[in-house]
Amino acid sequence: MNKLKENKILLTVIGFGIVIVGILLMMLHQQKQNTPAAQESSYSASVKASSSSQSVQDTNNEAAYAKKAAKMKGHVFNDYYTTWTKQDFREWAEKYNRLSEAERHQASCNFGTSQTTSNDNMNTTPLDLIAGSIVKNDFKTIGYFETVKEYNQSFKGVDPDTIKK
Repeated sequence: MNKLKENKILLTVIGFGIVIVGILLMMLHQQKQNTPAAQESSYSASVKASSSSQSVQDTNNEAAYAKKAAKMKGHVFNDYYTTWTKQDFREWAEKYNRLSEAERHQASCNFGTSQTTSNDNMNTTPLDLIAGSIVKNDFKTIGYFETVKEYNQSFKGVDPDTIKK
């Protein structure tokens, strides 16, 4: 009977020991999974999936924007709709280039948009650059596009609805 009690106590101690060791091993395994090295592969997979998803979304947006731009009418100058044509820009450049130096410092123009570009007393560069590009027939440098479709071809990721009026 004494031996039976001793064996029960011994078996109980061994049972508790196995349970405690099992719990410690599970805690150690959980800690190992939370290390940066263990999470790196999961993070990499997540980044790749996100990047792939964003790329597909960008491609879909570009296609939708191109369709939308093809249907839209108007000219675009520096992200604004403009009423001016290339000929209007050429005529303005000719008039601007005939201005005296003093007149150039006071010059300003809205180019058919709701935004005005101006020179000041110290600097004539803003309008000088625009006039120079027009004379060289380099309209893309100044941000002029004859159609919304042409604008969209240069800025594929931009929704044409965001062009300001």
